Amino acid sequence: MYWDKNKSNVLILAEWTGKEIDSITPQLIVKGKELEDKLGGTVGALLLGRDLEQPAQALSQMGVNPVLVVDHSHLQLYNPQLYSRVIAEVVKDLNPSVFLLGYTYMGMVVGPAVATRLDARLFTNCLDVELTEGEVRVIRPIYTGLMYTRVEGKRSKPLVVSLQRGAVSVKTPPQGTGTVTPYSVEIPEALPVKAIDILAEVEGERDLRKAEVIVAAGRGIREKGNLKLMEELADALGGMVACSRPVVDLGWLPLSYQVGISGKTVRPKVYLACGISGAVQHVTAILDSQVIIAINNDPKAPIFRVAKYGIVGDLFELIPPLIAKARERKVRAGSASGG
Repeated sequence: MYWDKNKSNVLILAEWTGKEIDSITPQLIVKGKELEDKLGGTVGALLLGRDLEQPAQALSQMGVNPVLVVDHSHLQLYNPQLYSRVIAEVVKDLNPSVFLLGYTYMGMVVGPAVATRLDARLFTNCLDVELTEGEVRVIRPIYTGLMYTRVEGKRSKPLVVSLQRGAVSVKTPPQGTGTVTPYSVEIPEALPVKAIDILAEVEGERDLRKAEVIVAAGRGIREKGNLKLMEELADALGGMVACSRPVVDLGWLPLSYQVGISGKTVRPKVYLACGISGAVQHVTAILDSQVIIAINNDPKAPIFRVAKYGIVGDLFELIPPLIAKARERKVRAGSASGG
């Protein structure tokens, strides 16, 4: 295994959903490469789970070397307590200068737990991280993304840093050749807490993760009855309706419609945010969208910072003409195809 513990290396926590490598992982690799240029070490990836041949080989083609695999039946289902313990042992043994992970469901729990076990310095939910001689500088959102703050501190080894999804732009997946190396960690047979099953919504026609167009409603739609307008727009565009957390909290839509850290992460071709202010918890889950369009009557709404196209105005005046135009184009397309 190519890993010199005396050098300043970067270790990345790769996340495997059971179907694909999470999109946060290539972003971490790109940031790890940037840090590697300054540290002069290497970038490795840590992968936990069961039957990991496929994701391990995919990671080995992304420019990380080595790809360290901890494969065990107890790790098949995500168990926060066990994962944190195993990861902490690996990080302690490898002694990287920086341990990078995503600010995801897993990262929000694992990051603080690993830092606590190792008595390491922790920076969470970061938009960027830079290393200087003896110091670390990160940029973090505050006040639900209304402002950003730069935090500086002394470097220690290891640093534990979690990056927000979309903080690093990855236009093309990183490439390179690395080696896959099994990594042995003692895992007890008797666990104080055992993961039994993952309860997930049955994928059907309303799977937001497969939608190419999403029309998302926020608290700015004012009342539940106005969801009909969102449904009409989604229908005209051939998309699906989604919402931000306040809409679910108000009881206007069920949890299956929610996009955000506590809901679903989506990556449609078009994401149209209607009356959504753009809290970090929501924005983080839409940054992989190809095009984000925002309609909001507040020109200072944080959603405009991530939107490719922004419209400041009353959505109740703007959406009806959009529906009419979309339906008109639908009719023309149908006529042209002989329908």
